[in-house]
Formats: sequence, structure tokens, C-alpha cells
Amino acid sequence: MPPKFKFDKEEIVQTAVEIVRKHGWNGLSARSIAKELNASTKPIYGYFKSMAVLEEEVVKRIVDLLYDTMIQTRTGDPWHDHGIGYAMFGFEEKKLFLAANDDRHVVHYREYGQVIWDRCTASLADYPPFKGLSDDQIFMVQFLRWLMAHGLAFQAAIQPPGLYDEAVITEKMQTGSRAILSGLKMEFQSPGP
Repeated sequence: MPPKFKFDKEEIVQTAVEIVRKHGWNGLSARSIAKELNASTKPIYGYFKSMAVLEEEVVKRIVDLLYDTMIQTRTGDPWHDHGIGYAMFGFEEKKLFLAANDDRHVVHYREYGQVIWDRCTASLADYPPFKGLSDDQIFMVQFLRWLMAHGLAFQAAIQPPGLYDEAVITEKMQTGSRAILSGLKMEFQSPGP
């Protein structure tokens, strides 16, 4: 029978997320978690066979937090709100955003991020500005706008304080989103070379 611990797997993951939020991956270790939980490292390895497995759970939780930020109503336009939320996550949760996108963890970020992509795409099935576009065209619009949102999120995460705020991010995301959509609509309607 496995030993009983005074805290559960969820508490370990949440503690790990808080450590990464404050200190990035460099601050995360079984010992740092144990210290926060006032315990030994044994329970951590009782729930997770390795730190790599725990780190994957942390990335999954970061993606959940990202999604929660993306679906907040900010402008009333859900497509704009998704992009603004994405960039705001980079701005507000710098260490979490950068942690999920580093070389070691980005594979999990992509895997769990696909769930966000699918949910957001499904929520825009009847989005009026996409009316008349094929699925492939909508994908292209969404993909190019994601590239913009991802770049803006990175810029917001790495710049010194004062360069970005919610108003700047909102303006850039709305302007960029409109430009991408209108530009691609013109491109889709023009005859080939």
C-alpha cells in the first residue's frame, strides 16, 4: 500500500507553478517544493516519478492559465479578445510564459496549446468577419494572427517596465488583427499570378 501524504498531487503542482511564477525553472526543484510545503522530497517523488514529469504538469497548468486569460471579454470581439488575452498573458505572467516557451518545455506547450487552438477555433465557427472564407483561409488568418500574438506576447514579456500595458497591447492587437484579416481577404480574392 502506498504511503499516505499530508498533501496531494494537486498541491504539489500548484506549489510548483507558484515557484516557476516567481523564479522561473531555475527556482524549481524537489527541495524548493518540499520547503514550500514544509515536507521532505519523498512525497513529491511518490506522486511524480521524475521532475520532468512534474514540469510537464506545470506546463499543462500554464496553458490552462493562458486559456483562461484568452477567453476573458475585453473588447466584445472574441477573436480580438483571444489575441489580446494571449499577449496579456505574456505581459502579466512573464516568467510563466517564458518558462512554457523555453527549449526544454516548448514541446509540451505546443501539445497542450493545440487544445486551446481547437477550442478558440470552435468558438469562432459563426464569427461574422470570417463569413465566406474557407476552412483553409480561416486557418491561414488564424495562424498569421497567432504569429503576431505570440511575437507581441514575447515582446511584452521581455521588455523593461513601462513599454507595454493593456492599452498598448489592445491597440496593437486590434490594429494588427484587422490588417491581417483585411489583407488576406484581398489576397484570397485576387487572381493568381
